Amino acid sequence: MASIYWYCLLAIIGVGIATFTIYQKRDIAKLSTFLVFYLFATCVTWIGEFIVLGLFNGYAYKPGIYTNPWAENILGHLILNSTFYPGTAILVAAYSLGYGWISLITVIYLLIEYLFLKSGIYEHHWWKYYMTGFVIFTYQIINKVWFKKMNKLQHRLVRISTFYFVGFVILHFPIPIILLLGKQYYNVNWVQDIYLSSTMFIFAYQLVETLILVFFVCVLKKWLWKLVPFIIAIVGQSILAKLNILVFQDGWNLFYTIIVYSISIATFILIEKHTLNP
Repeated sequence: MASIYWYCLLAIIGVGIATFTIYQKRDIAKLSTFLVFYLFATCVTWIGEFIVLGLFNGYAYKPGIYTNPWAENILGHLILNSTFYPGTAILVAAYSLGYGWISLITVIYLLIEYLFLKSGIYEHHWWKYYMTGFVIFTYQIINKVWFKKMNKLQHRLVRISTFYFVGFVILHFPIPIILLLGKQYYNVNWVQDIYLSSTMFIFAYQLVETLILVFFVCVLKKWLWKLVPFIIAIVGQSILAKLNILVFQDGWNLFYTIIVYSISIATFILIEKHTLNP
């Protein structure tokens, strides 16, 4: 079986776990709350991946689609960290599983990692098994605690913090896909590889951009302020294009990028308006 199918199999399992859990535990939280938590848990993995994989090259994904190793890493990251990880996080959080069950889930993760390594579709650089065990166990505990706080929503800060993570996922998700499709990249030359350099730049850029988005949408409540993130996105991407930092390929252009940005921002505004309301 081709490598990519094993990645997709884990993705299907992750989404299946999330779907089953949400259906079974639909009495403890709204569907919209589960959706927001899924995006929150996804963002936690993305930030961890940015540090361990992007900055320190701890390991490598090998789904077998691209010849470029960093394109492979981006694809593997998107598949697993957007499906399998948040899927198990919802399972742990919704059922409020104890340390024994969390330990078992951690062991399953380690077994999967072992099988992927032996199959040659994943590779350790300086990363070790015990690091995976510690990270997965801690990740599940953090998500379990956060889900309880988020579901009760006793503090406004919890809501705003949650939507920061949600906003980042919604804002960032289309960008690596466009990059992998060969439509655009960010020419900053931070490192030699264009995939890694583009990802590092836009990831850092959107961490700041999401702060602005959340401030004008979640903190300032008047509808007029919600226009500001659209303006900032248009101006920001236009400046990057003018400076030849944002480079287009294969018929793609600034208008398409702005449309994608606008859809992401509008989606976030709708989610924020209709979810996690006390």
